[in-house]
Amino acid sequence: MSALHPSDAIASVPPAARINATALYFPVLTISLVILNVFTFLYHYTGSTLFNVISNFVGISLLAFSLYVIVQHGEAARTAKNFLVVASVLITLSVLFNFAVASTTDAIKYLAIYILYAAGRSCGGTIRSVEVRCLYLLAALPLAFLAVGTSKPFAIESFASEVFAYFPNANTGVLYFSALLFAAAQRYGDKVILVQLINAVLMNRMGAVAATVVAVLTWIMFPLRLQSLVLMVLIGLGGAFAYSFGAFDRVITTIDNLSYVGSIDPRSVATMSYGQLVRLTGSTDLSSFFRLIHWTNIWDLYTNNGLLTLLFGYGAGQTALLTYSALVPHNDYLRILAEYGIFNLIVFVLFLLHVRSELTSGATKVLFLVLCIYFFSENLLDNFTSMALYFAYAGRVAALGRQPETESTEAETGAGPIGARRAPSPSLVRSPRNQP
Repeated sequence: MSALHPSDAIASVPPAARINATALYFPVLTISLVILNVFTFLYHYTGSTLFNVISNFVGISLLAFSLYVIVQHGEAARTAKNFLVVASVLITLSVLFNFAVASTTDAIKYLAIYILYAAGRSCGGTIRSVEVRCLYLLAALPLAFLAVGTSKPFAIESFASEVFAYFPNANTGVLYFSALLFAAAQRYGDKVILVQLINAVLMNRMGAVAATVVAVLTWIMFPLRLQSLVLMVLIGLGGAFAYSFGAFDRVITTIDNLSYVGSIDPRSVATMSYGQLVRLTGSTDLSSFFRLIHWTNIWDLYTNNGLLTLLFGYGAGQTALLTYSALVPHNDYLRILAEYGIFNLIVFVLFLLHVRSELTSGATKVLFLVLCIYFFSENLLDNFTSMALYFAYAGRVAALGRQPETESTEAETGAGPIGARRAPSPSLVRSPRNQP
């Protein structure tokens, strides 16, 4: 008897089961993220690694379900799946080349963004009430953590003073709430842009404010029109007002510190006291200075280790072990270049450009550009929940932009909020072939 080919097994799945799997994907996604974050909450509150193991298991299970949805959905989302295949090959090559040192966990977290986007792109559909409730729960969890305790695992780290709830710093927290707003944009529209600005201001993150303003400006300017010019003048006046109150002091300090970067050995910086660094730079704000020195060190490690390192990087998760400051990159573009190689960086940038081009609403374009800007200064790929929300919902928005919205997806599939009534007629159910 001949062996059963995988494609035959997929074809044997009843069409209704395939439709239900894709229709339920986003409820499963958001409920899984709530469960994952509850265990993350407990891990940071108690310090028990058991909760961390359970949280990681939930994340892996969600990725496995996402892959199932992608495989069984037929020919839909072809470009997204092509990106996933190419990224899988290149990441695997990097891990194999650096097999003795590469972190499989870090490699999976990076690959996850391609998986989640392809799954979201395969499913499409409109946002359901159960998802919105989960988004509110996800927003409440870190705020509740602030009220009840501090992170035990982070208490022993060098960045303990920067921790926000169970995030390593407030910048990561800002982007977590930005991801929630991105997911909610399908329900609340352009109002989430204003909430994003409030989010950045309340968290006292001028970088997030600047990234949001740049993203809004980009959205306004292209295509250029009379209203664009008027708004640009108003924003310019607002920028001048903000400058008078010192809003751009960190940017100015960063530019001033560029003159020191090429002339200082990272090893000497690692041994300097805080007072010595203040006298050297002329500023008490050393964050940008340390980033520039750290990035220079990473660049030197990447470029001075031969052709194979240029192609495949020096290994996922190795930056903190190889650099003098013993820190992660604080720049996800540089992280992918140095740890995975030049080809992975090219695919990553092309992927981000593709996702941005597929977004259809102003709110999603603005918030996704905020993410792309923030990739320059943070370690966002480490935050699984934020990446899951951004890329899965980006896939959904892209899918909706490619299908006529003559009927509600909830009505078509009969899989709206849990317990909702099914479609009155099977004739309203789309063929999987016609779903993007």
